[in-house]
Amino acid sequence: MTSVVAHVRTHSAKTKEDILALVKRVMELANWDKHLTGKKIFIKPNLLSDQLVPGQCTSPWVVEGVIRTILDKKPDAKLVMGDTDVATARQVERAARVWGIRDLCDTYNIPFVNLSKDDTVPVEVNGHVCTHISIPKSIHDSDSMITLPVAKTHNVTVMTGALKNQWGCIPRFRHQYHPVTEWVIPEINKAVSPDFVLADATISMEHAGPRVGIPKVTHSLFASADLVAMDTALARFMGINPYTVKYIANAERLGLGTMTHACVGDPVPQHTFKPARLESTPIVYLEMQFRKIPGLKWLLFDTPLFHIPAWIAAHYNSHYWYYTKGRTYARNIIKNHPLFRQEFEELMERARKVPG
Repeated sequence: MTSVVAHVRTHSAKTKEDILALVKRVMELANWDKHLTGKKIFIKPNLLSDQLVPGQCTSPWVVEGVIRTILDKKPDAKLVMGDTDVATARQVERAARVWGIRDLCDTYNIPFVNLSKDDTVPVEVNGHVCTHISIPKSIHDSDSMITLPVAKTHNVTVMTGALKNQWGCIPRFRHQYHPVTEWVIPEINKAVSPDFVLADATISMEHAGPRVGIPKVTHSLFASADLVAMDTALARFMGINPYTVKYIANAERLGLGTMTHACVGDPVPQHTFKPARLESTPIVYLEMQFRKIPGLKWLLFDTPLFHIPAWIAAHYNSHYWYYTKGRTYARNIIKNHPLFRQEFEELMERARKVPG
């Protein structure tokens, strides 16, 4: 079986309306309306960071393009949007404000859900690692779901895209499974079962992704109903051999999709992303080393002392890295790319005023 992955280039876009139109085009090339069925549709962006560094989170213009595309064709659809806090910080509600997502929710009358505070429903997966996974009720009760990842390298999983974006659907346990992501990511997707993906590669991230990497302007959008095919295409787009990303092949083994795909739309360019090496992210590197020592693993990650490494990680990301590197990356994107200046300059100014 061969799945379809749609791709459009955004390099010629001059305005927000151009991006909205291109989002619609790529979704239509992948026949989104055949897959996002029912009235209640859950939208899952990536809101990993409450700093504004383009490439960290899903572009607000891309999110708005998805909202408009759905509502133009399904005006009675009941959209719900949300993401979770990460293990080391309570970032998601502030991130939604900093990145303009709460403004979009207010404009289009869409409830925003902090999935970390949502009730959960256990779903049987009978996987290699998990027998059941508890997923947020807001997702469980939806008729269909679209996931909106950003194309990024990842210091634990090589890359992050369509399948990895559902890591952020699990509100409580996920940091404990960093050593076995190659199976847990597919098992989470089996539980959550997204119906469609639009991948934001307008600005991607390379090197020490997914949080403290380097923004990379790549001017692309991808869409598909097959998340395994999508991640295979994204890996090749990023210059990564998809067979080195273990969770993609394991997802295919679990029957979640196929790595065999055909691209439609614009020709897909080939990039070479700087890889995310574990040792280039000191906090994550130390975490993975400590997890290999049974007594230390228990002490640091299974007791209240976890608050100490969590505090260190959060402050490294949000203070040291942001003020020494991230803010400069953001300013360079805004200075050197007129399109992204339109998208991010005002948000950058507003971000300073958002409490938190």
